[in-house]
Amino acid sequence: MTLPRLFLALLAAPTLIACSDDPAVTPAEDAATDAVVDTGAVDTGADSGAADASTDASDAGASKTLAFEARVGAEVFDCKKAFANLGTNKDTVRPLDFRLYVHDVRLLRADGTEEPFVLDDDGLFQSKGVALLDFEDKSGTCTNGTPDTNTVLKGKAASGPYIGVRFTLGVPFALNHQDQTKAGSPLNLSALFWSWNAGYKFARLDVRLEPSGGDAGPDGGAGTEFVFHLGSTGCVGDAKDGGVTSCSNPNRGAVELKGFDPLTKKVLVDYAALVSTSDLAHDKGGMPGCMSGLTDPECANLLPLAGVDLATGAGKAATQKLFRVE
Repeated sequence: MTLPRLFLALLAAPTLIACSDDPAVTPAEDAATDAVVDTGAVDTGADSGAADASTDASDAGASKTLAFEARVGAEVFDCKKAFANLGTNKDTVRPLDFRLYVHDVRLLRADGTEEPFVLDDDGLFQSKGVALLDFEDKSGTCTNGTPDTNTVLKGKAASGPYIGVRFTLGVPFALNHQDQTKAGSPLNLSALFWSWNAGYKFARLDVRLEPSGGDAGPDGGAGTEFVFHLGSTGCVGDAKDGGVTSCSNPNRGAVELKGFDPLTKKVLVDYAALVSTSDLAHDKGGMPGCMSGLTDPECANLLPLAGVDLATGAGKAATQKLFRVE
């Protein structure tokens, strides 16, 4: 096991804009994110009790594990591999990052009721009801990440049987707008943080285009990065003086998967499904890919497939395709 993520965080310079510590994030990305003014469902922290409720119920049920696996279509994700035929342009890419936060995990019974899956607090990948799924291992082209990986959720729940699972992709409002440099692991990673007002990157799935048969054109092509950074936008309030009061577009993805036993079968996180309707080589505006802003053309395809309603930023499980089971 490599050094805990907490030690990595202590190396970062204390700053209110943590993105400046992220080598894969440019000042232009920070500016683009800060300039987003979206309208829609207002996030006032209504879900902020999820983390506390999970922690308070930590003695419920027996220890259980939910397993996840990163995929690119039929292929298992690997930082050292290239993946072909992605998106509408059938591009070839190499991975740069594959990490995401989840919380509010619930197991589903056949009668339609839910059973809370209370996450253990291990101080590394799970804390305060939030878990980091980390599929990159800092090998190959994933130079922005860390050697540690985490592909399971560990927690407690009452006995089954269960026929599915629900969870939220993202960080709860109550934890989303804090000083990342003082946060405990796994909420201490500068590469997964924008700023106090914008909060965390709930998901960071980045790739770099490789030469392929398609015509890349002047606006993209080999060497171009295509990124997907999911996070809240339209956040108001001063993080230093009273804190963020709301975000017009929470952008927390809703996920619901049925017809399987989540305690015995893996949940697949499929990058190919996420970009299935996107042209990775021909960006139509803004930063290459999607930074969660409504004015970014690429977000129109990507946000719904991550379980987010495009107009309001509310969770919408009916449209999500990023998570699936076989």
